[in-house]
Amino acid sequence: MAKTSIVIGRQFGSGGFEIGKMLSEQLGYGFYDKELIELTAKKANYSPETVKKLDENARGSFLYSIAMGHYNVGTLGGPLYYDLPINDKLFIAQSEVIKEKALEGPSVFVGRCADYVLKNAKMNVLSVFIYADMDYRIKRVVEEHKMTEQQARERIIKTEKQRRSYYDYYTNRDWGVMKNYDLCLDSSALGRDTCIEIIKLAIKNK
Repeated sequence: MAKTSIVIGRQFGSGGFEIGKMLSEQLGYGFYDKELIELTAKKANYSPETVKKLDENARGSFLYSIAMGHYNVGTLGGPLYYDLPINDKLFIAQSEVIKEKALEGPSVFVGRCADYVLKNAKMNVLSVFIYADMDYRIKRVVEEHKMTEQQARERIIKTEKQRRSYYDYYTNRDWGVMKNYDLCLDSSALGRDTCIEIIKLAIKNK
């Protein structure tokens, strides 16, 4: 049976990154989160700094909405491509990178609409969303980023607003809504290790 790639959406501070990283190490899978920035920059011929600045940050584009109905989003240089804003060009390039890496072998992808990009791919894919209660996330962000609880709360709200806007804009779906994922796990209730074991069990039955 073909091995299953894992795509992880996550609330900020829920530990989704760590869960994805540990899964990749335990399963011997490729791991792609910030790594996609440099790969996308190379694919689209932009600087990594430019891609990082726009990473998971959608800015409204009427042109993109029009173009969506006329060509395959996963194709660089397609009709209207050169008229698109840089955000949309980078999304297209990033989508191609995600597909290429998934085809190379089973991988773990964190964020960047990977669940949507790979939803019609001819491979096994398990989509997971990691969430947690606010107090748990605030505590983790305070510890990891060395900030006050108020700063942590503001950082969470701002980051999630950006992620929601990015996801909803490029997928025309609702970020974090249960029906859009194969598996939704509360890391504050289950703990990191249990989440990992549940995901590993799920891919065995995918």
